[in-house]
Amino acid sequence: MDTLVVGSNGYFSKESLELAFGKDNIILCGNDLESKKDGTVRWFGKSIIGEEFKTLFLTYGFERVVFLSHFLNKDSFDVGEIEQLRNVLSLCRKANVRQFVYITSDEALLDVENSDSIIYRSVESICRYYAEHYQISVKIIYSPHLISGHYKEDFWCRVFAAFEKGDAVEIKASADEIADFLCIEDLAAFLSRMFDSWNENDADDFYETIYLRSGARTTYKEAFEIIKKIYKNSKVSFAGSTIKGRPEYGQDIARENYGWFAKKDAVSEIDRYVEEYQSVFHVKRKISDFLREKLRINGKVMMVVELILGAFLVEVFNYYSNGSVQFRMIDARLLFVVLMSSVYGTGIGGITAFIEIVSLVAAYYRQGTNGILLFYDPSNWIPFILLMVAAAVCGYIKQSKDENLAFINDENKILKEEKNFVSRLYEEAMEYKNQYKQDLIGSRDGFGRIFDVVKKLSTTVPEEIFAESIPVMEEVLNNKSIAIYTINDKGARFARLNVASEQISNSLKKSINLDDYRQVIETVSDGEIWFNKDVKEGFPTYVAGIKSDGVLNVLIMIYHVEYIQISTYYTNLIRILSGLMENFIIKAWEYQKAVADKTYVSGTQIAKTEYFLQQYEIQKEMAENKLTDFRLFRIMRDNRSLSELDEMLQTKIRNNDIIGLGSDGNIYLLASQVDESSESIVLKRFTNMGLRCDIVENVG
Repeated sequence: MDTLVVGSNGYFSKESLELAFGKDNIILCGNDLESKKDGTVRWFGKSIIGEEFKTLFLTYGFERVVFLSHFLNKDSFDVGEIEQLRNVLSLCRKANVRQFVYITSDEALLDVENSDSIIYRSVESICRYYAEHYQISVKIIYSPHLISGHYKEDFWCRVFAAFEKGDAVEIKASADEIADFLCIEDLAAFLSRMFDSWNENDADDFYETIYLRSGARTTYKEAFEIIKKIYKNSKVSFAGSTIKGRPEYGQDIARENYGWFAKKDAVSEIDRYVEEYQSVFHVKRKISDFLREKLRINGKVMMVVELILGAFLVEVFNYYSNGSVQFRMIDARLLFVVLMSSVYGTGIGGITAFIEIVSLVAAYYRQGTNGILLFYDPSNWIPFILLMVAAAVCGYIKQSKDENLAFINDENKILKEEKNFVSRLYEEAMEYKNQYKQDLIGSRDGFGRIFDVVKKLSTTVPEEIFAESIPVMEEVLNNKSIAIYTINDKGARFARLNVASEQISNSLKKSINLDDYRQVIETVSDGEIWFNKDVKEGFPTYVAGIKSDGVLNVLIMIYHVEYIQISTYYTNLIRILSGLMENFIIKAWEYQKAVADKTYVSGTQIAKTEYFLQQYEIQKEMAENKLTDFRLFRIMRDNRSLSELDEMLQTKIRNNDIIGLGSDGNIYLLASQVDESSESIVLKRFTNMGLRCDIVENVG
């Protein structure tokens, strides 16, 4: 199974992932992840919002998605979770994901009203909506906060990082408050048990909430006493929690249904998490790193030193070269402005030009030029202007080059990331292609579904074919709203409900008037699939038919379909399944006709005891699977002959009812699609005929 883990998935290590998901192909996706691969585990450093994530999602075709809320990280400041959740659930719907797990903080169980509680309720509503409307099997797990020594964004890792820097830490809790945290190993163990017993085909299991208890006993004060043995100069203060009380848990499903309980008081082992943090993030600094860092930090200081020293050297040069003919053609001031502008940009270039202008003004004064003459003679302005122009032009060229280089580097980085992402997807797709090809050739799993359909429908008992057809079609069509009606003779005005999916069985009519379905009958009689293109209320979306000897006998109705199932492919799938069912049901009817003398009492339509018991077991199994309702009526013979009873009953029963002879000599009736609301009507019908009858549980 392909499993996607998103959200605060940094808590998982490779070992805990394998504990939780076994031998699944595991994909982790998130902004803060480093793209890599290790065995069956793959990490993608991509946001879960955007086209790239959609491409990744649809490429793998995940069967299971696990979303870890950022609320699991105490005092997390992440935002945008609702948008992320909606995007992931929308993709789950499009890709027909079978299992979805949302793990969030048990602070949602607190009876408080704040912004977090609004988000909690919104998230739960979104999950319930997708579970009920799109038949995604969803479980919400309320867990204590998680703890980690390797996830840099974790609450405790942020505390350790502050202590590493020598900063003081303020904890939003009381010193004597229990530090309620759950270790990832305990969470992984629970997930493993939950997935092992998950039955997504159970309609009652589409949406479930589970509460995990940590069993924590260590207080924050005790935890920081342990930490201070490692960080001896650490400073911590307790601000007191703004949330009062403890979460109110419901039924302990984790323990009662899955046999799980937290094995560790996670915070009592806080020293282990400190050691893990230091092994991952704490690096002993070398002298060379220290010097490099100092030089990088003091880069601005070095620039000022260069500026002052350079200006001084220019003055010295001008002083000693004043009488030298060979240096008269070299303007050291202009050269210095050009160099500084080219190295540091327009800002420093402008400052350098201003310094050299001051130097030039001082030189004019030394030569006897006073301020008035210097200002009113425009020819004296030219050197000043040239110095500023040189600083501006050289600085602009330098900054423009830097910006272009930075842009090219950013583009190159993005292109490399996209190339690596696409390359990895291609490699994964090729691996899957080769794997599926080997499976198809080696084990013929590609034909498994068709073979399973044929095997389940291959029987000579028509009722057994109907019983098996619903779960088979539900699986193949990925639909839980299928019903089968039978038309027992050519002149019938009504079609009787035979079997139906559990989700819609209570809302369907036990019989439908064929005059209301005349257009449907005409279409399916021609061998076509009828589609409810006019969206007629109360009508199914698709209807297929089965004919015997040119007469329509069975209507297969598919009621509620998703938008993506309105396609030619889906229509052809229905046509194939109805064709397979037609082949087997007609053969079963022909077989029953051929062995009628062995099935029924001679001269009657009363089934013999052995055959009737077989039909009773089939009806009972269908009722247990919630595909149909039935009642077993016992009719006393009272010295009447079988022929006399047969003649009396044939006019009072429906065509899909079965009458049979019990081993006690009485007559029994299997009344199909009869429940508590209609059983009294059937009883009254027989008592009005002068028959003594009652409802029984077993055939006598």
